[in-house]
Amino acid sequence: MDWLHEAQAVGAKAVLINAGAYTHTSIALHDAIKSIKVPVIEVHLSDPMKREAFRHISYVGMVAHSCFAGHGAKSYELALDAAARL
Repeated sequence: MDWLHEAQAVGAKAVLINAGAYTHTSIALHDAIKSIKVPVIEVHLSDPMKREAFRHISYVGMVAHSCFAGHGAKSYELALDAAARL
């Protein structure tokens, strides 16, 4: 959460985040993302919607600018390309 606020403080253009299990459990992370103006792009190697039902809820995704999931390592490339276009 500190890192998200730091990103805003230093003028970052965007933040890419793979929050792992925090994606599905952290209201604090949700609130931190919501509190900054820097666009946050959610990244997942696998597609959470194709996994266990509890992974279908993304507190990060509720406030993220966009999401890239299910493309393996390519998800990071796609997210970085999207960030560069912001």
